Amino acid sequence: MAICIPPPDAVESTSSGEMRLYSALKAQLDDDYLVLHSVAWIAKPKGEGPRDGEVDFLICHPRHGLLVIEVKGGRIDLDYSTRRWTSTDRRDVVHEIHNPFDQARRGKYGILEKLKENPQWQKLVIGRFAIGHAIFVPDVGDGERLKGPDAPTEIIGDRTDLTALASWVEGAFQYWASQPGDNQRVNPIGTRGVETARKIFARVASTRPLLSVRLEDEERERVTLTERQAVILDYLSRQRRVMVAGGAGTGKTLIAREKAVRAAEEGLSTLLVCFNRGLADHLREQCAGIANLEVASFHQLCRRWIDKAKVDLGRDLIAEARRDYPGGNEYDHHQPIALALAIDLFGPHYDAIVVDEAQDFGDEFWMPIELLLSEHEKGLLYVFLDENQDIYGRSAAIPISGEPMLLDKNCRNTSHIHAAAYRYYKGAAIEAPAIAGVGVEMIPATGIDKQARAIASLVTRLVAEEKMKPHDIGILLCDAAVREASERALAATSIPGTAKWGRLEAYRPGSVTVDTVARFKGLERSIVILWGLDSCTPEKDRETLYVGMSRAKSLLFLCGDKVACERAVGTQQV
Repeated sequence: MAICIPPPDAVESTSSGEMRLYSALKAQLDDDYLVLHSVAWIAKPKGEGPRDGEVDFLICHPRHGLLVIEVKGGRIDLDYSTRRWTSTDRRDVVHEIHNPFDQARRGKYGILEKLKENPQWQKLVIGRFAIGHAIFVPDVGDGERLKGPDAPTEIIGDRTDLTALASWVEGAFQYWASQPGDNQRVNPIGTRGVETARKIFARVASTRPLLSVRLEDEERERVTLTERQAVILDYLSRQRRVMVAGGAGTGKTLIAREKAVRAAEEGLSTLLVCFNRGLADHLREQCAGIANLEVASFHQLCRRWIDKAKVDLGRDLIAEARRDYPGGNEYDHHQPIALALAIDLFGPHYDAIVVDEAQDFGDEFWMPIELLLSEHEKGLLYVFLDENQDIYGRSAAIPISGEPMLLDKNCRNTSHIHAAAYRYYKGAAIEAPAIAGVGVEMIPATGIDKQARAIASLVTRLVAEEKMKPHDIGILLCDAAVREASERALAATSIPGTAKWGRLEAYRPGSVTVDTVARFKGLERSIVILWGLDSCTPEKDRETLYVGMSRAKSLLFLCGDKVACERAVGTQQV
Protein backbone atom coordinates (compact mmCIF):
# COMPACT_ATOMS: atom_id res chain seq x y z
CA MET A 1 0.00 0.00 0.00
CA ALA A 2 1.42 3.38 -1.02
CA ILE A 3 2.32 6.05 1.54
CA CYS A 4 -0.11 8.92 0.92
CA ILE A 5 0.09 12.49 2.24
CA PRO A 6 -2.44 13.55 3.28
CA PRO A 7 -4.37 10.28 3.77
CA PRO A 8 -7.16 10.00 1.15
CA ASP A 9 -9.85 9.72 3.82
CA ALA A 10 -8.72 13.07 5.29
CA VAL A 11 -8.96 14.98 1.99
CA GLU A 12 -11.88 17.19 1.09
CA SER A 13 -12.00 17.60 -2.70
CA THR A 14 -14.68 18.78 -5.09
CA SER A 15 -13.39 16.35 -7.72
CA SER A 16 -14.80 12.85 -7.33
CA GLY A 17 -12.50 11.67 -10.12
CA GLU A 18 -9.44 12.87 -8.21
CA MET A 19 -10.56 11.00 -5.13
CA ARG A 20 -11.22 7.77 -7.04
CA LEU A 21 -7.73 7.93 -8.48
CA TYR A 22 -6.19 8.78 -5.10
CA SER A 23 -7.87 5.83 -3.36
CA ALA A 24 -6.79 3.50 -6.16
CA LEU A 25 -3.19 4.73 -6.02
CA LYS A 26 -3.06 4.06 -2.29
CA ALA A 27 -4.56 0.58 -2.61
CA GLN A 28 -2.63 -0.66 -5.67
CA LEU A 29 0.87 0.81 -5.34
CA ASP A 30 3.33 -0.75 -2.91
CA ASP A 31 4.95 1.05 0.01
CA ASP A 32 8.00 2.06 -2.01
CA TYR A 33 5.78 4.74 -3.53
CA LEU A 34 5.12 8.11 -1.91
CA VAL A 35 2.01 9.83 -3.28
CA LEU A 36 1.50 13.53 -2.51
CA HIS A 37 -1.88 15.08 -3.29
CA SER A 38 -2.50 18.74 -4.20
CA VAL A 39 1.13 19.84 -4.06
CA ALA A 40 1.70 23.62 -4.03
CA TRP A 41 4.87 25.70 -3.86
CA ILE A 42 6.38 29.13 -4.42
CA ALA A 43 9.77 29.18 -6.11
CA LYS A 44 12.19 32.00 -6.83
CA PRO A 45 14.49 31.28 -9.79
CA LYS A 46 17.72 33.25 -9.76
CA GLY A 47 17.22 36.75 -11.05
CA GLU A 48 13.43 36.45 -11.07
CA GLY A 49 10.59 37.21 -8.69
CA PRO A 50 8.59 34.60 -6.75
CA ARG A 51 6.26 32.40 -8.79
CA ASP A 52 3.87 29.75 -7.64
CA GLY A 53 2.70 26.39 -8.94
CA GLU A 54 0.45 23.48 -8.09
CA VAL A 55 -0.06 19.91 -9.30
CA ASP A 56 -2.78 17.39 -8.52
CA PHE A 57 -0.42 14.51 -7.72
CA LEU A 58 3.31 14.01 -7.29
CA ILE A 59 4.41 10.35 -7.20
CA CYS A 60 7.90 9.62 -5.86
CA HIS A 61 9.79 6.33 -6.14
CA PRO A 62 13.41 5.62 -5.11
CA ARG A 63 14.27 3.85 -8.41
CA HIS A 64 11.85 5.35 -10.94
CA GLY A 65 12.09 9.01 -9.92
CA LEU A 66 9.21 11.51 -9.94
CA LEU A 67 5.94 11.63 -11.88
CA VAL A 68 3.51 14.57 -11.99
CA ILE A 69 -0.14 13.74 -12.76
CA GLU A 70 -2.82 16.23 -13.78
CA VAL A 71 -6.41 14.96 -13.38
CA LYS A 72 -9.37 16.13 -15.49
CA GLY A 73 -12.90 14.96 -14.69
CA GLY A 74 -15.91 14.73 -16.98
CA ARG A 75 -15.92 14.04 -20.71
CA ILE A 76 -12.87 15.66 -22.30
CA ASP A 77 -12.82 17.00 -25.86
CA LEU A 78 -10.12 18.78 -27.81
CA ASP A 79 -9.48 20.32 -31.18
CA TYR A 80 -5.78 20.18 -32.02
CA SER A 81 -6.27 22.68 -34.85
CA THR A 82 -7.50 25.38 -32.45
CA ARG A 83 -5.88 23.98 -29.27
CA ARG A 84 -9.32 24.26 -27.59
CA TRP A 85 -9.99 21.94 -24.67
CA THR A 86 -13.39 21.43 -23.04
CA SER A 87 -14.84 19.33 -20.23
CA THR A 88 -18.50 18.27 -20.12
CA ASP A 89 -19.87 17.59 -16.66
CA ARG A 90 -22.65 15.19 -15.61
CA ARG A 91 -25.27 17.90 -16.32
CA ASP A 92 -23.97 18.20 -19.92
CA VAL A 93 -22.58 21.67 -19.21
CA VAL A 94 -19.49 22.38 -21.31
CA HIS A 95 -16.55 24.15 -19.65
CA GLU A 96 -13.46 25.61 -21.30
CA ILE A 97 -10.35 24.12 -19.65
CA HIS A 98 -6.62 24.56 -19.92
CA ASN A 99 -4.58 22.05 -21.89
CA PRO A 100 -3.91 19.41 -19.20
CA PHE A 101 -0.69 18.31 -20.90
CA ASP A 102 0.63 21.89 -20.72
CA GLN A 103 -0.45 22.10 -17.08
CA ALA A 104 1.29 18.83 -16.22
CA ARG A 105 4.41 19.85 -18.13
CA ARG A 106 4.62 23.23 -16.38
CA GLY A 107 4.06 21.52 -13.06
CA LYS A 108 6.89 19.09 -13.77
CA TYR A 109 9.36 21.88 -14.54
CA GLY A 110 8.14 23.85 -11.54
CA ILE A 111 8.79 20.83 -9.29
CA LEU A 112 12.24 20.43 -10.82
CA GLU A 113 12.98 24.13 -10.33
CA LYS A 114 11.86 23.97 -6.72
CA LEU A 115 14.03 20.92 -6.00
CA LYS A 116 17.13 22.42 -7.61
CA GLU A 117 16.92 25.62 -5.53
CA ASN A 118 16.50 23.73 -2.24
CA PRO A 119 19.71 23.31 -0.18
CA GLN A 120 18.60 19.91 1.18
CA TRP A 121 18.15 18.55 -2.33
CA GLN A 122 21.45 20.06 -3.48
CA LYS A 123 23.29 18.19 -0.71
CA LEU A 124 22.13 14.85 -2.16
CA VAL A 125 24.16 15.46 -5.36
CA ILE A 126 21.89 13.13 -7.32
CA GLY A 127 22.68 14.63 -10.71
CA ARG A 128 20.34 13.76 -13.55
CA PHE A 129 17.24 11.78 -12.56
CA ALA A 130 13.98 10.74 -14.21
CA ILE A 131 11.05 13.15 -13.89
CA GLY A 132 7.96 12.95 -16.07
CA HIS A 133 4.38 14.09 -16.41
CA ALA A 134 1.08 12.46 -17.32
CA ILE A 135 -2.65 13.13 -17.32
CA PHE A 136 -5.50 11.00 -16.01
CA VAL A 137 -9.14 11.21 -17.17
CA PRO A 138 -11.00 8.91 -14.72
CA ASP A 139 -14.49 9.53 -16.15
CA VAL A 140 -13.85 8.30 -19.72
CA GLY A 141 -12.86 4.93 -21.12
CA ASP A 142 -11.25 6.07 -24.36
CA GLY A 143 -8.49 8.37 -23.19
CA GLU A 144 -6.23 7.31 -26.07
CA ARG A 145 -8.22 9.55 -28.43
CA LEU A 146 -6.57 12.54 -26.69
CA LYS A 147 -3.15 11.56 -27.99
CA GLY A 148 -1.28 14.07 -30.06
CA PRO A 149 2.21 15.26 -31.05
CA ASP A 150 2.99 16.18 -27.43
CA ALA A 151 0.65 13.63 -25.86
CA PRO A 152 1.66 9.97 -26.39
CA THR A 153 -0.74 7.29 -25.17
CA GLU A 154 1.82 6.08 -22.60
CA ILE A 155 1.20 9.18 -20.48
CA ILE A 156 -2.61 9.13 -20.74
CA GLY A 157 -4.62 7.21 -18.15
CA ASP A 158 -8.37 6.65 -18.15
CA ARG A 159 -11.09 4.70 -16.36
CA THR A 160 -9.89 1.38 -17.78
CA ASP A 161 -6.56 1.87 -15.97
CA LEU A 162 -8.11 2.33 -12.54
CA THR A 163 -8.07 -1.43 -11.92
CA ALA A 164 -4.43 -1.82 -13.01
CA LEU A 165 -2.84 1.36 -11.75
CA ALA A 166 0.50 -0.15 -10.76
CA SER A 167 1.04 -1.25 -14.37
CA TRP A 168 -0.01 2.14 -15.75
CA VAL A 169 2.20 4.12 -13.35
CA GLU A 170 5.22 1.91 -14.11
CA GLY A 171 4.51 2.32 -17.84
CA ALA A 172 4.47 6.12 -17.50
CA PHE A 173 7.75 6.03 -15.56
CA GLN A 174 9.31 3.73 -18.18
CA TYR A 175 8.22 6.02 -21.01
CA TRP A 176 10.14 8.95 -19.53
CA ALA A 177 13.14 6.82 -18.57
CA SER A 178 13.43 5.54 -22.15
CA GLN A 179 13.36 8.92 -23.90
CA PRO A 180 16.46 9.64 -25.99
CA GLY A 181 18.76 12.21 -24.45
CA ASP A 182 22.39 13.20 -24.42
CA ASN A 183 23.50 9.72 -23.26
CA GLN A 184 23.83 10.91 -19.68
CA ARG A 185 23.10 8.23 -17.13
CA VAL A 186 19.83 8.67 -15.24
CA ASN A 187 20.36 8.20 -11.52
CA PRO A 188 17.84 6.84 -9.01
CA ILE A 189 16.84 9.36 -6.37
CA GLY A 190 16.93 6.70 -3.63
CA THR A 191 15.06 6.69 -0.37
CA ARG A 192 16.87 9.87 0.70
CA GLY A 193 15.59 11.62 -2.41
CA VAL A 194 12.02 10.50 -1.69
CA GLU A 195 12.29 11.64 1.93
CA THR A 196 13.75 15.00 0.89
CA ALA A 197 10.92 15.53 -1.60
CA ARG A 198 8.48 14.79 1.22
CA LYS A 199 10.18 17.34 3.47
CA ILE A 200 10.09 19.99 0.77
CA PHE A 201 6.51 19.50 -0.39
CA ALA A 202 4.77 17.99 2.67
CA ARG A 203 6.55 19.17 5.79
CA VAL A 204 5.21 18.84 9.33
CA ALA A 205 6.32 21.39 11.93
CA SER A 206 6.65 20.95 15.64
CA THR A 207 7.92 22.97 18.59
CA ARG A 208 10.72 21.97 20.90
CA PRO A 209 9.59 20.79 24.36
CA LEU A 210 11.25 22.81 27.15
CA LEU A 211 9.27 21.67 30.20
CA SER A 212 10.46 19.83 33.26
CA VAL A 213 10.06 16.06 33.59
CA ARG A 214 6.87 16.49 35.57
CA LEU A 215 5.13 18.24 32.67
CA GLU A 216 6.55 16.27 29.75
CA ASP A 217 3.31 14.39 29.09
CA GLU A 218 1.42 17.65 28.71
CA GLU A 219 4.08 19.09 26.43
CA ARG A 220 4.03 16.00 24.23
CA GLU A 221 0.38 16.74 23.50
CA ARG A 222 1.17 20.35 22.59
CA VAL A 223 4.11 19.97 20.23
CA THR A 224 2.24 18.65 17.20
CA LEU A 225 0.40 21.13 15.04
CA THR A 226 -3.36 20.86 15.16
CA GLU A 227 -5.20 19.87 11.97
CA ARG A 228 -6.42 23.44 11.57
CA GLN A 229 -2.89 24.84 11.83
CA ALA A 230 -1.63 22.34 9.26
CA VAL A 231 -4.45 23.31 6.90
CA ILE A 232 -3.60 27.01 7.26
CA LEU A 233 0.10 26.38 6.61
CA ASP A 234 -0.88 24.49 3.46
CA TYR A 235 -3.24 27.33 2.48
CA LEU A 236 -0.51 29.93 2.97
CA SER A 237 1.65 28.10 0.41
CA ARG A 238 -0.96 28.98 -2.22
CA GLN A 239 -1.64 32.63 -1.35
CA ARG A 240 0.37 35.83 -1.50
CA ARG A 241 -1.52 37.94 1.07
CA VAL A 242 -3.32 36.37 4.00
CA MET A 243 -4.49 37.55 7.42
CA VAL A 244 -4.81 34.96 10.20
CA ALA A 245 -6.59 35.65 13.49
CA GLY A 246 -6.92 33.62 16.65
CA GLY A 247 -7.13 33.81 20.41
CA ALA A 248 -4.27 33.34 22.83
CA GLY A 249 -2.61 29.92 22.58
CA THR A 250 -4.01 29.03 19.15
CA GLY A 251 -0.54 28.85 17.58
CA LYS A 252 -0.31 32.15 15.70
CA THR A 253 3.35 32.75 16.53
CA LEU A 254 4.26 29.11 15.84
CA ILE A 255 2.67 29.28 12.38
CA ALA A 256 4.13 32.73 11.68
CA ARG A 257 7.62 31.50 12.55
CA GLU A 258 7.21 28.28 10.56
CA LYS A 259 5.91 30.18 7.52
CA ALA A 260 8.86 32.60 7.68
CA VAL A 261 11.32 29.70 7.96
CA ARG A 262 9.75 27.91 4.98
CA ALA A 263 9.84 31.04 2.85
CA ALA A 264 13.51 31.61 3.71
CA GLU A 265 14.41 27.98 2.99
CA GLU A 266 12.69 28.36 -0.38
CA GLY A 267 15.23 31.04 -1.26
CA LEU A 268 13.05 34.09 -0.57
CA SER A 269 14.54 37.05 1.28
CA THR A 270 12.24 37.02 4.31
CA LEU A 271 11.43 39.33 7.23
CA LEU A 272 9.70 38.08 10.39
CA VAL A 273 8.62 41.18 12.31
CA CYS A 274 6.59 41.66 15.50
CA PHE A 275 5.92 44.47 17.98
CA ASN A 276 7.43 43.28 21.26
CA ARG A 277 11.22 43.26 21.49
CA GLY A 278 11.17 40.32 23.90
CA LEU A 279 9.25 38.19 21.41
CA ALA A 280 11.55 39.30 18.58
CA ASP A 281 14.64 38.28 20.56
CA HIS A 282 13.04 34.92 21.37
CA LEU A 283 12.14 34.26 17.72
CA ARG A 284 15.59 35.34 16.55
CA GLU A 285 17.16 32.77 18.86
CA GLN A 286 14.84 30.05 17.56
CA CYS A 287 15.63 30.97 13.93
CA ALA A 288 19.40 31.32 14.36
CA GLY A 289 21.41 30.00 11.43
CA ILE A 290 18.58 30.10 8.86
CA ALA A 291 19.79 31.83 5.71
CA ASN A 292 17.64 34.52 4.03
CA LEU A 293 15.69 35.18 7.26
CA GLU A 294 15.81 38.39 9.30
CA VAL A 295 13.92 38.66 12.61
CA ALA A 296 13.23 41.96 14.34
CA SER A 297 10.73 43.98 16.29
CA PHE A 298 9.30 46.84 14.25
CA HIS A 299 11.35 49.45 16.09
CA GLN A 300 14.53 47.36 15.88
CA LEU A 301 13.92 47.30 12.14
CA CYS A 302 13.48 51.08 12.08
CA ARG A 303 16.73 51.62 13.99
CA ARG A 304 18.71 49.37 11.62
CA TRP A 305 17.62 51.31 8.55
CA ILE A 306 17.94 54.70 10.27
CA ASP A 307 21.47 53.82 11.44
CA LYS A 308 22.37 52.63 7.93
CA ALA A 309 21.32 55.99 6.47
CA LYS A 310 23.40 57.76 9.14
CA VAL A 311 26.53 55.68 8.45
CA ASP A 312 26.28 55.33 4.66
CA LEU A 313 24.82 58.71 3.69
CA GLY A 314 25.28 60.97 6.69
CA ARG A 315 21.51 61.55 6.85
CA ASP A 316 19.72 61.92 10.20
CA LEU A 317 16.32 60.63 9.16
CA ILE A 318 14.79 60.96 12.64
CA ALA A 319 15.67 64.65 12.64
CA GLU A 320 14.15 65.00 9.18
CA ALA A 321 10.97 63.24 10.28
CA ARG A 322 10.68 65.48 13.36
CA ARG A 323 11.12 68.57 11.18
CA ASP A 324 8.54 67.51 8.60
CA TYR A 325 6.04 66.05 11.12
CA PRO A 326 6.48 68.05 14.36
CA GLY A 327 3.17 66.91 15.85
CA GLY A 328 3.97 63.21 16.26
CA ASN A 329 5.98 61.14 18.74
CA GLU A 330 9.12 59.15 17.96
CA TYR A 331 7.83 55.58 18.28
CA ASP A 332 4.43 55.93 16.64
CA HIS A 333 5.29 58.52 13.96
CA HIS A 334 8.91 59.60 13.54
CA GLN A 335 10.52 56.14 13.39
CA PRO A 336 7.98 54.75 10.86
CA ILE A 337 8.37 57.88 8.72
CA ALA A 338 12.17 57.65 8.94
CA LEU A 339 11.99 53.98 7.91
CA ALA A 340 9.91 54.93 4.84
CA LEU A 341 12.51 57.60 3.96
CA ALA A 342 15.29 55.02 4.31
CA ILE A 343 13.50 52.62 1.99
CA ASP A 344 13.22 55.43 -0.58
CA LEU A 345 16.99 55.87 -0.33
CA PHE A 346 18.08 52.24 -0.37
CA GLY A 347 15.21 50.51 -2.16
CA PRO A 348 12.93 47.61 -1.10
CA HIS A 349 14.51 44.57 0.43
CA TYR A 350 12.27 41.52 1.01
CA ASP A 351 10.39 38.97 -1.11
CA ALA A 352 8.26 37.86 1.87
CA ILE A 353 7.20 39.58 5.10
CA VAL A 354 5.52 37.80 8.02
CA VAL A 355 3.97 40.06 10.67
CA ASP A 356 3.11 38.73 14.13
CA GLU A 357 1.26 40.77 16.81
CA ALA A 358 -0.28 42.84 14.02
CA GLN A 359 -2.95 44.19 16.39
CA ASP A 360 -0.21 46.29 18.01
CA PHE A 361 0.99 47.89 14.76
CA GLY A 362 -0.13 51.52 14.39
CA ASP A 363 -1.58 52.86 11.16
CA GLU A 364 1.74 54.53 10.29
CA PHE A 365 3.63 51.22 10.47
CA TRP A 366 1.99 49.65 7.42
CA MET A 367 3.22 51.96 4.68
CA PRO A 368 6.93 51.18 5.29
CA ILE A 369 6.06 47.48 5.74
CA GLU A 370 4.56 47.43 2.25
CA LEU A 371 7.41 49.51 0.82
CA LEU A 372 9.89 46.88 2.07
CA LEU A 373 8.45 44.29 -0.35
CA SER A 374 10.66 43.99 -3.42
CA GLU A 375 7.61 43.46 -5.64
CA HIS A 376 4.38 44.98 -4.38
CA GLU A 377 2.07 42.74 -6.39
CA LYS A 378 4.08 39.50 -6.23
CA GLY A 379 5.62 39.89 -2.79
CA LEU A 380 4.26 37.71 0.03
CA LEU A 381 2.62 39.33 3.08
CA TYR A 382 1.25 37.20 5.92
CA VAL A 383 -0.30 38.93 8.95
CA PHE A 384 -1.17 37.29 12.29
CA LEU A 385 -3.22 39.00 15.00
CA ASP A 386 -5.40 38.66 18.10
CA GLU A 387 -7.64 41.68 18.53
CA ASN A 388 -8.14 40.72 22.18
CA GLN A 389 -4.46 41.43 22.87
CA ASP A 390 -4.57 45.07 21.77
CA ILE A 391 -3.41 46.31 25.16
CA TYR A 392 -1.65 49.29 23.55
CA GLY A 393 -4.98 50.56 22.19
CA ARG A 394 -3.96 50.81 18.55
CA SER A 395 -6.15 50.85 15.45
CA ALA A 396 -4.17 49.25 12.67
CA ALA A 397 -5.08 49.74 9.01
CA ILE A 398 -3.88 46.31 7.88
CA PRO A 399 -3.38 46.30 4.09
CA ILE A 400 -5.18 43.00 3.47
CA SER A 401 -8.81 42.99 2.41
CA GLY A 402 -11.41 40.44 3.43
CA GLU A 403 -12.00 38.46 6.58
CA PRO A 404 -9.05 36.71 8.26
CA MET A 405 -8.65 32.96 8.46
CA LEU A 406 -9.44 31.79 11.98
CA LEU A 407 -7.38 29.59 14.28
CA ASP A 408 -10.04 28.13 16.52
CA LYS A 409 -8.34 25.74 18.95
CA ASN A 410 -6.26 26.59 22.00
CA CYS A 411 -3.21 24.32 22.00
CA ARG A 412 -1.07 26.14 24.59
CA ASN A 413 -2.92 26.23 27.91
CA THR A 414 -4.64 23.63 30.04
CA SER A 415 -8.43 23.69 30.09
CA HIS A 416 -8.43 25.33 33.55
CA ILE A 417 -6.14 28.15 32.42
CA HIS A 418 -8.16 28.50 29.21
CA ALA A 419 -11.36 28.95 31.22
CA ALA A 420 -9.76 31.64 33.39
CA ALA A 421 -8.18 33.59 30.53
CA TYR A 422 -11.02 33.27 28.04
CA ARG A 423 -13.39 34.79 30.54
CA TYR A 424 -11.91 38.03 29.17
CA TYR A 425 -11.99 37.06 25.49
CA LYS A 426 -14.38 38.59 22.96
CA GLY A 427 -14.69 37.07 19.51
CA ALA A 428 -15.33 33.86 17.61
CA ALA A 429 -15.53 30.70 19.71
CA ILE A 430 -12.17 29.08 20.49
CA GLU A 431 -12.12 25.38 21.30
CA ALA A 432 -10.68 24.61 24.73
CA PRO A 433 -7.54 22.44 24.93
CA ALA A 434 -7.77 18.73 25.63
CA ILE A 435 -5.22 18.92 28.46
CA ALA A 436 -7.14 19.29 31.73
CA GLY A 437 -4.24 20.19 34.04
CA VAL A 438 -4.86 21.50 37.53
CA GLY A 439 -6.96 24.40 38.71
CA VAL A 440 -5.82 28.01 38.92
CA GLU A 441 -4.42 28.70 42.40
CA MET A 442 -4.61 31.91 44.42
CA ILE A 443 -1.85 33.36 46.61
CA PRO A 444 -3.78 35.78 48.82
CA ALA A 445 -1.66 38.33 50.69
CA THR A 446 -1.97 42.00 51.59
CA GLY A 447 0.69 44.51 50.54
CA ILE A 448 3.67 44.22 48.19
CA ASP A 449 6.15 42.97 50.81
CA LYS A 450 3.92 40.11 52.04
CA GLN A 451 3.01 39.22 48.47
CA ALA A 452 6.70 39.13 47.49
CA ARG A 453 7.49 36.78 50.39
CA ALA A 454 4.59 34.50 49.40
CA ILE A 455 5.84 34.41 45.80
CA ALA A 456 9.40 33.65 46.92
CA SER A 457 8.11 30.81 49.11
CA LEU A 458 6.19 29.36 46.14
CA VAL A 459 9.21 29.63 43.82
CA THR A 460 11.39 27.95 46.45
CA ARG A 461 8.95 25.04 46.69
CA LEU A 462 8.67 24.68 42.92
CA VAL A 463 12.43 24.72 42.38
CA ALA A 464 13.69 22.85 45.47
CA GLU A 465 10.90 20.32 46.04
CA GLU A 466 9.11 19.93 42.70
CA LYS A 467 12.38 20.15 40.65
CA MET A 468 11.00 22.79 38.30
CA LYS A 469 13.52 24.80 36.29
CA PRO A 470 13.66 28.46 37.34
CA HIS A 471 13.56 29.70 33.73
CA ASP A 472 10.22 27.93 33.25
CA ILE A 473 8.68 30.35 35.77
CA GLY A 474 7.45 33.86 34.92
CA ILE A 475 6.19 36.51 37.32
CA LEU A 476 4.07 38.97 35.37
CA LEU A 477 2.97 42.34 36.72
CA CYS A 478 -0.40 43.68 35.64
CA ASP A 479 0.51 47.21 36.71
CA ALA A 480 3.74 48.59 35.24
CA ALA A 481 3.70 51.46 37.75
CA VAL A 482 4.62 49.08 40.59
CA ARG A 483 7.40 47.24 38.77
CA GLU A 484 10.35 48.82 40.57
CA ALA A 485 8.70 48.49 43.98
CA SER A 486 7.86 44.84 43.24
CA GLU A 487 11.43 44.11 42.12
CA ARG A 488 12.82 45.65 45.32
CA ALA A 489 10.44 43.57 47.43
CA LEU A 490 11.49 40.36 45.65
CA ALA A 491 15.19 41.25 45.95
CA ALA A 492 14.75 41.30 49.74
CA THR A 493 13.55 37.67 49.79
CA SER A 494 15.49 34.40 49.72
CA ILE A 495 15.21 31.76 46.98
CA PRO A 496 17.42 28.75 46.10
CA GLY A 497 20.91 29.61 44.92
CA THR A 498 20.25 28.00 41.54
CA ALA A 499 17.64 30.68 40.79
CA LYS A 500 17.68 34.47 40.54
CA TRP A 501 15.23 37.20 39.64
CA GLY A 502 15.65 38.91 36.28
CA ARG A 503 13.84 40.98 33.69
CA LEU A 504 13.00 39.65 30.26
CA GLU A 505 16.34 40.73 28.79
CA ALA A 506 18.16 38.58 31.34
CA TYR A 507 16.32 35.38 30.38
CA ARG A 508 18.61 32.37 30.58
CA PRO A 509 18.76 29.06 32.50
CA GLY A 510 18.31 29.80 36.21
CA SER A 511 16.53 33.14 35.69
CA VAL A 512 12.99 33.62 36.99
CA THR A 513 11.49 36.26 34.71
CA VAL A 514 9.97 39.26 36.48
CA ASP A 515 8.41 41.71 34.06
CA THR A 516 5.18 43.37 32.96
CA VAL A 517 2.35 41.69 31.07
CA ALA A 518 2.73 44.22 28.26
CA ARG A 519 6.41 43.41 27.71
CA PHE A 520 5.73 39.68 27.87
CA LYS A 521 3.16 39.65 25.05
CA GLY A 522 3.68 36.83 22.57
CA LEU A 523 5.74 34.75 25.00
CA GLU A 524 4.87 31.92 27.39
CA ARG A 525 6.14 30.04 30.41
CA SER A 526 5.19 26.68 31.88
CA ILE A 527 4.34 28.45 35.15
CA VAL A 528 3.06 32.01 35.47
CA ILE A 529 2.47 33.96 38.67
CA LEU A 530 0.22 36.92 37.84
CA TRP A 531 0.91 39.72 40.31
CA GLY A 532 -0.27 43.30 40.83
CA LEU A 533 -3.97 42.45 40.75
CA ASP A 534 -4.99 44.78 43.59
CA SER A 535 -5.67 47.74 41.33
CA CYS A 536 -7.03 45.66 38.40
CA THR A 537 -10.70 45.40 37.52
CA PRO A 538 -12.20 43.14 34.85
CA GLU A 539 -13.83 46.12 33.16
CA LYS A 540 -10.79 48.40 33.03
CA ASP A 541 -8.06 45.78 32.57
CA ARG A 542 -9.80 43.09 30.51
CA GLU A 543 -7.02 42.80 27.90
CA THR A 544 -4.22 42.82 30.49
CA LEU A 545 -5.85 39.99 32.46
CA TYR A 546 -6.53 38.03 29.24
CA VAL A 547 -2.93 38.34 28.05
CA GLY A 548 -1.38 37.73 31.46
CA MET A 549 -3.34 34.58 32.28
CA SER A 550 -2.97 33.08 28.82
CA ARG A 551 0.86 33.19 29.03
CA ALA A 552 0.76 30.17 31.39
CA LYS A 553 1.03 26.76 29.76
CA SER A 554 0.59 24.39 32.72
CA LEU A 555 0.26 26.22 36.04
CA LEU A 556 -1.26 29.64 36.79
CA PHE A 557 -1.10 31.40 40.16
CA LEU A 558 -2.80 34.70 41.01
CA CYS A 559 -1.17 36.86 43.69
CA GLY A 560 -2.91 39.80 45.35
CA ASP A 561 -5.26 40.50 48.18
CA LYS A 562 -8.09 37.98 48.55
CA VAL A 563 -10.74 40.21 47.00
CA ALA A 564 -8.56 41.00 43.94
CA CYS A 565 -7.77 37.31 43.31
CA GLU A 566 -11.41 36.30 43.56
CA ARG A 567 -12.44 39.20 41.35
CA ALA A 568 -9.96 38.12 38.66
CA VAL A 569 -11.31 34.57 38.44
CA GLY A 570 -14.95 35.56 38.93
CA THR A 571 -15.50 33.87 42.29
CA GLN A 572 -15.95 37.02 44.39
CA GLN A 573 -19.07 36.83 46.51
CA VAL A 574 -21.52 39.68 45.98
